[in-house]
Amino acid sequence: MADSRDDPSDGHSDDHAEDHPDDHPEQQPPDQAEIDRQWEGIVAGLEPPTSGPRDYTVDDEDEGEFVPPDPPALGSGRPAVVLSAAGLAGGPVALLLAALFWPGIPGLVVTILIVVMIAGGVGLFLSLPRDRDRGGPWGGDGAQV
Repeated sequence: MADSRDDPSDGHSDDHAEDHPDDHPEQQPPDQAEIDRQWEGIVAGLEPPTSGPRDYTVDDEDEGEFVPPDPPALGSGRPAVVLSAAGLAGGPVALLLAALFWPGIPGLVVTILIVVMIAGGVGLFLSLPRDRDRGGPWGGDGAQV
């Protein structure tokens, strides 16, 4: 069995080709004066900024005072929808408070609160629109950006 180090056909021989001086000319580092001259040339064009982000001033010219519009009144919704939402949300809250603070609550009061809660849910369901408004501001199905 031949030793692989002796086989020149594998491309890995221990003999290194001699480097010819013509192939790799030795580069001598430039002297310090040359380095300083190049550095001065690079840095010469750089100057500190004359103004920064804190030097910004706001124009005091006011084009008019902005007056926001008055918000709509809180009770401006449809009364049936507001009452249904109050019944749907108020029923469970009233049942919870009654369970905490009124241990001997009569069954009739519990039944009335449950009926109020169910009636509020049904009222909100019935207040949903019956059909799509295809002639509305966006005209059709799908999202509008």
